[in-house]
Amino acid sequence: MKKTTMATPFADPRTGQLYFRRAIPHALRDAFDGKAQIKVSLRTKDPTDAKAAFAQENAAFEERLAHARRMLAEGALSPTPSRVVRTWCERAVTGNGLAGSERIALTLMELDATTGGTASCVASHQIYPPPVLGPPANTNWFAVLSDKQKFMNLVGEFYEGNLEKIGSNWIRVRWHNPDHVWRRLLDSPVQKVRAFEAGSAAFSDAELGTALLAILDEKRPSEEDFNRARLTSNRPRATGSRLRPMMRLNQLYDEWKLAKEPRPQTALEFKAALDDFIDFAGDIAAASIDADLLFDYRDQAAKLPAKMPRVDRALPFRARVEKHLESQPKCAASTLKKRIGALQALLTFAFDQRWIAVNAGVGIKIIGYGKKRIEVRPFEDHELARLCASPLFIHPENWSRSSQVSDATMFWIFLLGITTGARLEEIGQAAVADVKRDGHISYLDIGEYVLDDEAASKSVKTDSSIRLVPIHAKLIELGFREYIDALIACGHTELFPDLKENSVGKRTKEASRKMNRIIDRHVIDDRRLVFHSTRHTFKAKGNDAGVNERTLDQICGHAPVSVGARYGSNPRIRTIYRELLRIDFSCIDWDRIAVGLRRVKWDAVLQAEQYRRKEGTPDRRTSG
Repeated sequence: MKKTTMATPFADPRTGQLYFRRAIPHALRDAFDGKAQIKVSLRTKDPTDAKAAFAQENAAFEERLAHARRMLAEGALSPTPSRVVRTWCERAVTGNGLAGSERIALTLMELDATTGGTASCVASHQIYPPPVLGPPANTNWFAVLSDKQKFMNLVGEFYEGNLEKIGSNWIRVRWHNPDHVWRRLLDSPVQKVRAFEAGSAAFSDAELGTALLAILDEKRPSEEDFNRARLTSNRPRATGSRLRPMMRLNQLYDEWKLAKEPRPQTALEFKAALDDFIDFAGDIAAASIDADLLFDYRDQAAKLPAKMPRVDRALPFRARVEKHLESQPKCAASTLKKRIGALQALLTFAFDQRWIAVNAGVGIKIIGYGKKRIEVRPFEDHELARLCASPLFIHPENWSRSSQVSDATMFWIFLLGITTGARLEEIGQAAVADVKRDGHISYLDIGEYVLDDEAASKSVKTDSSIRLVPIHAKLIELGFREYIDALIACGHTELFPDLKENSVGKRTKEASRKMNRIIDRHVIDDRRLVFHSTRHTFKAKGNDAGVNERTLDQICGHAPVSVGARYGSNPRIRTIYRELLRIDFSCIDWDRIAVGLRRVKWDAVLQAEQYRRKEGTPDRRTSG
């Protein structure tokens, strides 16, 4: 029995980048523009990450093969310009002539000679480093094509024997000039294709030139980033056009990310939108995107459903659209706006940098999109009372730690949110060292700093979010300081050690879901009532208590509404604490909560949780 080998990702030996690579049967190559193999970047160097992308590319390739076989059987498979040009480029050596890769090098050499000797092809600004002129423009290229020794003599005389230098002038001219300047230079190489390929008669010079250009771009020396570095090295300043007609979308994304330093969540959303657009339109240059293409993409993206199974989210964009054409309801206008907005932002960035001449992203409207959204509302007193009378607060003996986020963590985060108005992520990312004292006052130091390089990273929404927030006396009475001491005894440095960063650096996503489920189950199923409602509740109660607005801003981390209000807007912690105690939380039955906590031993709770997470075994006992 013949043994077959399963196809696996191919690693580029120069870069380590992983690719999907499969050979194309000779009889089916007309369906693949004459290519002998297909090669697609998997956009990763990690073999584990590449598995899913490889499987998707392989499935798509098998579908194309099946379609090509049907076309072949039906007699509908006909040559294309790319097929004709590739046949010439890959034709076997005859006599002393050139092999396929050498024919391509010869074409680049001829283009070097033409561009190096044609002043009109080179931009008027000075070029650094000096161009390699290449052979004379009047060289008999047909003679070189049939004599390998002549070809090698030219390589040695004009390129110091280094094949990597061939094509430098051509690449330079394409880099610095618009299409109409250099496109006509392909006419002469096209005639060589016509001289040797009878099938070329069916196509125009323009069609064959486009096909030849695609092959030159595939085979030219090294990658685009290398070419950029080579062509611009030692250049003291940009003296010519800043336009980058060859800049691909992923390259633009990398430039945008480096310059803008977006939050991880934003970067992830932009990359997802970009990958979908590339699947729809191809990995085209940013400068080639026009408004019609963006509108077409918008219309296709609008066909995506509001929800889909997790496994379907990993499908390529076109596959998701096709699979869910009949699914209802469709994605919200706000979701579509975010998707299109990512592309608009990238194109605007490129336009602002003068890398593209026209911003095609301007004026792409989303039907039904508006600024309206579901407004979060505060808790009413009876709702807050109902929440704090739920089992999480009054029956700690039943706390579960078998889930990703422990009930002990949920308990303290809820109470800190209710009594400080702090944002969920601000609380969740706090370290033990952030809980400090000023005399008898305990407070939370909310900021971005960390104590050492190994500590988890932190972030705040705005500069005004950096602040000192006193911890309410009620929480101290319930044992918050004992909880801190137990954390220290167990060797924890994070205030809530079971909260771990996700792929975008957020720690409280799962906690937020769990909290909102508790609110729905024990208070009311109202989409406007979520954990963030505790922040609105705190601000409302502070206003009811007559707390100074600047003091409320300091506690909540809200920026003052006027420039004048900024002066003197940082009251001392003792003043803030005094004002905090004026806020009325009497709707909460604190005594009932305290009764349930009397048997809780925080060191035992944390040690049991630490053991459970280490061993992976559930333990629901929390009381001592």
